[in-house]
Amino acid sequence: MGSLRILIVIAAVGLIALVLWLIIRKAMRGTRVQTVTTDGLSEESARATRVAFQAESRVCAIALAAACGGFFAMWTLGSEWSQSYGLPYALAAGVAVLVGLLVFSLHRRPSWPANEHGSTIAELSPRGPTRFGRKWIFVLPAASAAILVVGLLLAGVYSATDEFGLHRVYQYRSLSGWGIENGQVVDVQYNLSSAGPFPGWYYGVPLMICTVLIAAAAYWALRRSAQAARPATPSLFTVDSALRALQTKLIMSFSSAALGIQIGGLGLVTGNALRIAHVDLIPTVDLDAVAERIPVEPGYTLALIMIVSSLVIVTAAMVLAINSVSVVVALWTASRTRGQQVQSELVR
Repeated sequence: MGSLRILIVIAAVGLIALVLWLIIRKAMRGTRVQTVTTDGLSEESARATRVAFQAESRVCAIALAAACGGFFAMWTLGSEWSQSYGLPYALAAGVAVLVGLLVFSLHRRPSWPANEHGSTIAELSPRGPTRFGRKWIFVLPAASAAILVVGLLLAGVYSATDEFGLHRVYQYRSLSGWGIENGQVVDVQYNLSSAGPFPGWYYGVPLMICTVLIAAAAYWALRRSAQAARPATPSLFTVDSALRALQTKLIMSFSSAALGIQIGGLGLVTGNALRIAHVDLIPTVDLDAVAERIPVEPGYTLALIMIVSSLVIVTAAMVLAINSVSVVVALWTASRTRGQQVQSELVR
């Protein structure tokens, strides 16, 4: 039932993210759209353009489907393997993006047709992994990965071991008992209590390894996309650049979404554990009354801020995930264009 409730929350956040994405897309409509025309191209080149966009839309759709399969496989593993203490849930987004990026990078694409002379064109300017995207879209996942690793290191340092010796709880001082003498509270006793789950080393080490693998997989996918062979016909360079820009947009949106979900998940579980830890019991002389609980500031408020901020981050990550799906739609729409233009949202 716990995993079902989490899935319901994820679905609700996803719905909110979809609405936000539609609002943002409507507000930004026409601000970043560049029209790539096929005027002046031969029928063979125009056909090759449609084939390239259709093949790319198919590859991206398969990659996203594989990512969804990896996510639900990890979710199923977490619900079936109770001794994992939720570790597959924590790794679900990371494993999903790794599977998706591997499928995206390894899937074969059709080559551009050779020109009528059978010659090739040499491009003197280097095509690095960041060639076909705006610089800020590469800063976002890099900064997210750094924030995630730093957060996991801090959580690991402040974590404690549970009854099984796993670093997955947060220890704090709590009221354990008191005595009553002559109507006064005496002999107040404190003990160490634990709040969890907490992203200590048990969760942190696998998540950090997963983050490094995501960065490596994203770099590899960007490098393969940038260094793929150019068309033999220079007139197709603009269309080819638009195609690579959409590939870059998919890779960065996809990886940023996974990192955002992991950061949001880390913040949610950390904030909840700190919220529990920053509540104190007040001793009472009435032994039949329930002891009052009061929040300890500023820790309690900071924990609530962390929880709310994490929900915002998760929602933003869902928007990025939906944005990656929009790339598939844009590619498919371009492949079905029989007229004289192909539109794509370039991310330079």
